[in-house]
Parts: sequence; structure tokens; C-alpha cells
Amino acid sequence: MIRRRTLTSAFVIAAAASLAACSSGSGGSGASDAKLQSGGNLVMARADEPTSLLPSVPTDNAAIWIIEEIYSTLTVPAQNGSGVRPSLATSWKQSADKLSWTFDLRKDAKFADGRPVTSADVKFSIEQVQKKSSPFAFIDSIITAMDTPDAHTIVFHTAKPWAPFPADMALFANSIVPDNYGGKSAQAFAQHPVGSGPFKFDSWTKGSSLKIVKNPDYWAKGTPKLDSVTFTVVPDSNTRATQLSSGQIQINEYPSNSSIQAVSKTPGLKFTSFPSSEVDYLGMNTSRKPLNDVNVRKAIRLAIDKEAILKSVYYNRATLAGGYLSPTTWAHDASIKPTAFDLAAAKAALAKSSVPNGFTTTITISSGDQDASAEAQLIQADLAKIGITLKIKSLDPASQYSTKGAGNYDMAFGLYTTDIVDPDEIARFAGTFSGGVHTVYTWFNNAQMNRLADSASSASDQAARKKDYDQMQQIINDNVPYIPLFYVPGNYSYSSKVHGFAPGATGNYFLEDVWLSK
Repeated sequence: MIRRRTLTSAFVIAAAASLAACSSGSGGSGASDAKLQSGGNLVMARADEPTSLLPSVPTDNAAIWIIEEIYSTLTVPAQNGSGVRPSLATSWKQSADKLSWTFDLRKDAKFADGRPVTSADVKFSIEQVQKKSSPFAFIDSIITAMDTPDAHTIVFHTAKPWAPFPADMALFANSIVPDNYGGKSAQAFAQHPVGSGPFKFDSWTKGSSLKIVKNPDYWAKGTPKLDSVTFTVVPDSNTRATQLSSGQIQINEYPSNSSIQAVSKTPGLKFTSFPSSEVDYLGMNTSRKPLNDVNVRKAIRLAIDKEAILKSVYYNRATLAGGYLSPTTWAHDASIKPTAFDLAAAKAALAKSSVPNGFTTTITISSGDQDASAEAQLIQADLAKIGITLKIKSLDPASQYSTKGAGNYDMAFGLYTTDIVDPDEIARFAGTFSGGVHTVYTWFNNAQMNRLADSASSASDQAARKKDYDQMQQIINDNVPYIPLFYVPGNYSYSSKVHGFAPGATGNYFLEDVWLSK
């Protein structure tokens, strides 16, 4: 969802034109004439290390995208974003009064330790997410009670009708863990987690790598094809590019934009842009002076030449952003246009602020992130033109993440993706103070945002929901707690020996479908 770097049938890929998949090298996203093979160890290099493998705890994609391979959820996003499909639940239905949902569980699902998955496990898992300490408690707070009439049936009672419920059950945080963590403490379980997903946890060397291996008892027979997947932690983007070209890794999770041209010209390597819900933004800590002044924030937005950043840092592989909800969701408000670069207007906005003569502030970036460094330098030059001195501070990725979480920063880049196909999750996560991370760590708190989010999710009519989401996007646009910069496709560079790799718009990797040719 957030980078240290986020599903109902109404979901549409509204931005298919701007986020259409493209690729270089033969085979596109994995299709080729090669004969399907089983076995092999896939190595994926990434900038960030997971914060936790306990589903109810993390908010970072580095953890989320591994959790989704180890555990199963009741439902799962369709790979093409068309809705949700069965996973641990084979079917579900809403009651006539619309105040409960009944899910039927598959009877052939087992945890990696051989225990069958039951409704008791589901109940316990959801209870962990409902705890106030969980950042995604807001998703399951609608549940008032859970009944388990038998081992393969669970009934969820809701405080009011809740349209996104089947999609919410696809959220990684709602992954199913063994009842009572199999007799272990949460901390002990997190060190060696047990799920019912396509892969099993194998080992984790902190700061270096994490390995998952094939789960031979996975209920979806015939998958996964791979023997194992190893995620290595390589913060420096140049090093990841070198490792890919030398064959040390097969997938570079976040290639720098500057490396893509070289990949495109290298035999045996590919680059693909997959449709994605990613929104890259510049966050401002609204709890700190003078960033608590909306005129200061508006001045900053007006002073940033996003077109120049798009061209020189993103190599035009993104789209200028307006509303905070991605065009990949039907809730996106296309009427909110990207703010035009306007130095005169920026100076006028600053003149109306508490610091009309300018001020000094800091932007923190992750060390080794070449794109972030280049982007920060461009913004630094832009803000200097209106009297704002911007200092650039580099931190290692883990420190950058914890610094933002603690609110010990002025400005920082970030990105978020939605984990489910319904707008419910990301509208709250990136728009409300109660959405898990204090409006993506900006500490912006607007009571109307909570009311609109509740209204949108309890309505059954999509048009009514859309009006609420439009208002939410307008409030963020008017108050500027952060600046949506770009809508970005999922960019990956990888070996031509990798087949079937096609992340969904929600970010799910679906590694059970990936295979390697020799």
C-alpha cells in the first residue's frame, strides 16, 4: 500500500489508455513459445525490507506482497481487476436485511503445517485486525459480531449495509492465520509464520533476504510452479540494475527510470509497464509550522514544475495527477485537473501565508533511490524561486519509513496503491485521519472526510457512492495535505526466462502462476 514504497465487480480499469501494458524484448509480460516448466528459484531484488509478516501489522508493500504469497484470504482480487473471485471462501451471500454476510469455506484448504482451515481460524484472524493497534482496524470496524455455525461456515454481522464487504475480505490484512496463532504468541508466530497460501515461509536474514518455498499442500492443485522465491534487499537502484544484467536476480522490483532504456536494449531482459493503481505524491507534515498553513502548501504545489519532473525523472512513463484516487478506480474524479506550474500564483499564495518572505524546510528521501534524489533536486530549485530553502536529507529506507511514521519530518515523497478493487480502502487510507496512517502520514484531520467515507461505503448505489468520493477528492485538493504528483504504472525489469509474471492493478504478484525457463 505504501512504499517504503491497495474489490467489487463495479471496479473498472478506467485508465486503460494511460496505463496500458507495454514491453520490450520478446515475450512481453511472460508469454512465449517456451514450454511450461516446473521448478527453479526466482530471485527478486527490492529496495525495502518487510516490516512484519503478521498480516494485521504492516502497511508497506514490501511486507504486503510477501504476505499475499504465504497466506490466503476469503476472496482475492481478479488479476484483471474485474472484481473478486473465490479463494478460501467458495461462495458468499448477503442477507435479505443486508446486515450480514455468510461465507462458505472450502473444505480442502490446509495450513502449511497440515491443520485444516476452519471458521474458528477466520474468526480469530479478523479479530486481530479489529484491534485498535492494527492500522487496518478501520476496514473491519463495520463488523459487529461473527458466528461460526460449523467448521466451514462463518457469518459476519455488520452495523449497517456495507457494499464493499466481499472486496474488503480480499485485503491482505484479513489473511487467515491459525486460531490463537497455533498456540504461539503473536511475536513468536511472526518469526515463523504459517499460512495456507501457495508458498511457505522458509527463512529470513534481516537486512539481506527472505525466502519462501513451494507449499505442496496448496489447495489450488498444480500451483505454484516455482520451487522457491527469494526476495533480496538491495536499496541502491544502480546495484539492482547491475544484478539483473549479470543474472544474479531475475526481477528488479522497482527499476530506476533511467535504467529502463538500457534494459530495453539488452538481450535476455525485458521491461514492462503493468496497469497499476499507484499514486506518487509529495507529503507535507501539516502538524508542523509553517506547513500547517494551507497557503504555504498551495504555494508549494504551484511552484513545482511537474512537467519537468515527468520528463527528466520519469521519462514520461507516468501521467500528471489531479485527484488523489487513481484513474484505475471508478471513483476517480477526472474533473480535478493537475495544478499548473505558476510561479506568480505561487508567490501570491506565499504572500498571503504566515511566512510571506519564505522559510527553510527539509525533504527526506531514501538513500540509494536515484529517482527520488533527482526529483528532490528539481523541487529544491523550484521552491528557491519563491523564497523557500529546501534542504535534502537522505536516510536508509528503514529509517525513512520509521521517521515518517513518527511524524519526524517536514516533507517526503511517498506512493500508495490500493489492495482491493473497491475504492473503500484507499479512499480512507489516503484521505482520512482514522484510515490507519493519519492521512498518509501528513496528520491532516478533517471530520467531513470520515462522514463521506462512511456514507459512500454504506450506500448500495454506485452513483451515490461516486458523489461522496468526488467530495473527498475535492477536500484533499482544496486543503493540499499532500500533492498527488503522478499516476504511475507498475514498472518492472526482468529476465526473459521469467514467464507468467503479471502483477494486478492492486499490486498482487500472483507468483503461483509464474515459472522459469531453463
